[in-house]
Amino acid sequence: MTGTRVLIIDDQKENVRYLTTIFEENGFYDIHGAFDGEEGLVKINEINPELILLDLRMPKKNGIVVFNELKKSPKYRNIPVIILTGEGGFLKHLANLREFHEDVEGQGDTTTEELLNRFIDSRPDAFLEKPVEPETLMATVRKILITLDELKETRFREINELREKKMEEDIIFKGFSFASDESSRNILMSTAASLLSPETTLPDDFVWRSSDNQGVPMTREDLLAFHTATTEWVYRIYKASWDRKAAIDALTDIEAVENYDIQRGWPDNTL
Repeated sequence: MTGTRVLIIDDQKENVRYLTTIFEENGFYDIHGAFDGEEGLVKINEINPELILLDLRMPKKNGIVVFNELKKSPKYRNIPVIILTGEGGFLKHLANLREFHEDVEGQGDTTTEELLNRFIDSRPDAFLEKPVEPETLMATVRKILITLDELKETRFREINELREKKMEEDIIFKGFSFASDESSRNILMSTAASLLSPETTLPDDFVWRSSDNQGVPMTREDLLAFHTATTEWVYRIYKASWDRKAAIDALTDIEAVENYDIQRGWPDNTL
């Protein structure tokens, strides 16, 4: 996504620098600027951008004209466009100059987006009110550019991270908390393996340390049962991870993938 070729069309050079900085700070590196509508259309033809940020009020050709020309072009109509809409007064002025059947005085409650829809031939991918907040811009860009497959991969990584986090939590056995990190599980596994022979016994005073360093008395049968329960718990954690990935993989809508709750329904840590 960060390799996306971005064109910012805005006659205010400080706005172009500001938006460019936001993109660069978030890993984007192919950023271009144009400073009026005519130059914007030339740049579109020269660099074939993959995302356009378009201001409305500009000299030579305003953003409305640029947007409409862009959407009429078979070559460029599918380029995502974010319109920067800090021009509510400008749009209301245009509305007053046009012949509308509705009451002009009622425009005071009309949103900038609603007014803009009167002048453009199709909807842009997003509207952002100036001044643009960096977090809002990046969230909008990500939503526009990310593909379904990329989003699924992101959710899969989140599931993996959540699985590993849950496997680091203490587990409860016989009312005591025990560490469940990989090192602790390996020690338990090797100890249990040494007890597989029926002839193997433990000292009468054998204890297993809880996570708060209490010595918990364990018999040979207790320790083997603890190992078996821990192994089954690890399997259930992995199965929960696999089930969530399968559910997400079956989704065909980006919004559904974004809204899928990966936190719900994991196995309890009481063995």
